[in-house]
Amino acid sequence: MASSDRGPARLALASLPAAPREQLHLLPCAVQRDGSAEVRRYFEPAIRRPAEPDGESSVSFRGRSLIGKDVFVPAGYVGLVLEEDVAPFLPVQERQVRVKSTFESLTMWTLERAPNSSDELLMAFHWPKIAEGIHAPVADEE
Repeated sequence: MASSDRGPARLALASLPAAPREQLHLLPCAVQRDGSAEVRRYFEPAIRRPAEPDGESSVSFRGRSLIGKDVFVPAGYVGLVLEEDVAPFLPVQERQVRVKSTFESLTMWTLERAPNSSDELLMAFHWPKIAEGIHAPVADEE
């Protein structure tokens, strides 16, 4: 994981076409480990999916009840999972990140309650529509 005091990074756009599409899970916890996990093997088979498409999923993770909701990236956007190319010999100005994978949706999990409109991630996904309205041309009244 990159340190926040290292300055800006350059995105290697050439990595985008080859990036696989992934299904992401956003868990309400911090895991003190970087790297992949066997989510498909251990976590996903335990998920209880809803009968209706807009319903909530549920799962138990380390003895805690989690309620999940599938959240879609706003239309016209794609989510990116970025990974920093580690090259300790390069100066800070030459940091580079590449696209590790992309996503169109993710499952947002919350502890013992359903995700709702007051959750920060769900509010953030409304920003493109809000920004569009803020920056739209204003007709002059005559």
